[in-house]
Amino acid sequence: MLLRTVSGLLGLAILLTAIWAGLFWVFLVTSAAAILGIRELYRLHPPSAARPESPPSPIDDKQAGDVRDVEPPASSAGAPVHSGPGNGLPANAGESAASAPGAALEPSPRNPQAAFEGLQETAPSSLESSAAIAPDEGEKGHFATPLPLPLGLAWVAAFVIAGAGASSTLQFLGSSLAILVVGAFVATLWLIAYYRGPYWPVAAAYLVLGPVYVGFLLAHVLLLAQVGEVFFVLDPLYFDPETGPSIYEVGRNWLIFALLVNSATDSGAYLVGRAFGRHPMAPTTSPNKTWEGAFGGFACAVVAAFLLDRILDLGLGATVWDGAWLAVNWQPLAIGATVGIISQFGDLLESRLKRVSQVKDSGTLIPGHGGMLDRLDSLLFTLPTVYYLVVAVLLL
Repeated sequence: MLLRTVSGLLGLAILLTAIWAGLFWVFLVTSAAAILGIRELYRLHPPSAARPESPPSPIDDKQAGDVRDVEPPASSAGAPVHSGPGNGLPANAGESAASAPGAALEPSPRNPQAAFEGLQETAPSSLESSAAIAPDEGEKGHFATPLPLPLGLAWVAAFVIAGAGASSTLQFLGSSLAILVVGAFVATLWLIAYYRGPYWPVAAAYLVLGPVYVGFLLAHVLLLAQVGEVFFVLDPLYFDPETGPSIYEVGRNWLIFALLVNSATDSGAYLVGRAFGRHPMAPTTSPNKTWEGAFGGFACAVVAAFLLDRILDLGLGATVWDGAWLAVNWQPLAIGATVGIISQFGDLLESRLKRVSQVKDSGTLIPGHGGMLDRLDSLLFTLPTVYYLVVAVLLL
């Protein structure tokens, strides 16, 4: 637990430092997280689609057992040994030997040596017929072609760049739709030309939806960091150069708000669940998550939203720095409560992906936590939720 706490605090400090440093550093950190996230997601293939299956047996199991168990009889031709279930020879050994090309001896119950040789010659013919059915598999079995990581990297990078360059929500959504269409077209071509595997719909889902899950959702970091421009359009006088905050400061504060409320939800759910958890919430997906922990995470999210609204200038009213100690804004509380629910859904979704892929963590990048996706799981849903709720509140 100590390692988990230390690495979590260190990661949060790095994020807050990048946010405070400016939009360029936010873009760099977001791009790095998207690249690492899609790399881990493409490696979270379910075993049925990514691992080799055992090759089909060229000889029927019973027939193979008969061949292994039969020993060439040492007696001379004419010994009274009969084929059948009682002597280790299959009942159709005579017929198999008779059809074998080049059989020198006439198979009969009086000639077990010829029956054995004839049966031995039928095994290669079975192997040849199996190879004719599946010439590309042979002893290698079914292999799924690895997903093209360069395509995924380019895809998530395009989403992040669209988020950084968008001047409005509609422009970002339009750009994202175009990126999705182009990427899906390229992905379809790749699947047709190169993919080999037993379950291509699973590969198609990971290939197409993976960049949307990581890149599109994570691009809202940059949208939220620039949400101050929405404030400026609605109320230009709010950003007084002498008394008011800058456009980036409002977006920066909302981004800090989203990160800290999300962290409060995760920490509250973890601590309350460990101390009081009794009723599993999703035993088949994440056995350690409990309803008590979920309620604790929700409560911590609401409390964190209230405190952050008092401390940070979110553009919705006076703060403690203005002397408004008792003023309460309902909008941050509603947004915080929504984050307390939606972030836990994101956590469960990523847990389900790992369960399907039969892995404990998405990677080993972050000590005590796992991979990058293990840290982004709830944030991927928190950031878009906060952004669209803020825009909705401003437009109401």
